[in-house]
Amino acid sequence: MIYEVHRKVNNNVGDFYCNPSRYFNIDNCISGELMHNKFPVQNQTVIIGGGGLIHKKFSLHIQDIVKKTPKHTVLWGIGHNFGKKHIQKTKGKVFFPDWIRECDLIGIRDYVSEYEDLYLPCVSCMHPAFDFEYKTAHKTVYFTHAFKSKYQPRAADIHMKNDVTDFQKVIKFLASGETVVTDSYHGAYWAQLLGKKVKVVSWSVKFDNMKHPPCFVKNIYDDSAQGLSAPADFLRECRDLNFAFYQKFKKLLT
Repeated sequence: MIYEVHRKVNNNVGDFYCNPSRYFNIDNCISGELMHNKFPVQNQTVIIGGGGLIHKKFSLHIQDIVKKTPKHTVLWGIGHNFGKKHIQKTKGKVFFPDWIRECDLIGIRDYVSEYEDLYLPCVSCMHPAFDFEYKTAHKTVYFTHAFKSKYQPRAADIHMKNDVTDFQKVIKFLASGETVVTDSYHGAYWAQLLGKKVKVVSWSVKFDNMKHPPCFVKNIYDDSAQGLSAPADFLRECRDLNFAFYQKFKKLLT
């Protein structure tokens, strides 16, 4: 049996759509919530991810699963996710903690110097919504985190929160803007996959090691800088890396 865990919540579209069994043929796979997970994983294969799970709280739940001694533990596109205060308060290692190396197959969505071999973009790039062509209708659109954002929409703003669970609707919205202003990790990532200019208001290290850095602004209303785009082949690159990881995963099972 293969068990898959991630943040299986219906109020964060990025978390909900970042599990690999949505996009790849994984036989005998049961998918469930990471938090307080009770799957009988001993001597079974476990897939963990994606999402910003290298986190002071979520990491503890991952370590609880690892302690149950699965036969194989796979990290599929998880990422670092904590604020600067956590780094200052923590005396231990917060980037690439030791428990990561206890896993059998490792894919991390952060592109970090000396860890490039572990780089694996979020698997949500495989969603067929990215295969459609969309019309650009607005100069700027705003896509914000439903719980972390300090943004207050202005009357003329074209705005959506990340608690909208219709993936196609979210991608169509992001694609409608020439520039996407966001404080959502997946808002920035998906906008890059769509070839959009991206401006990010950062509140977590999750934004710091995107392979192609967006334009960082101090607040969501900052119009002093232009957004930055990822290379035109970024979608293909992300998909190729995930397909290659899937091949490694199948080989691990043999």
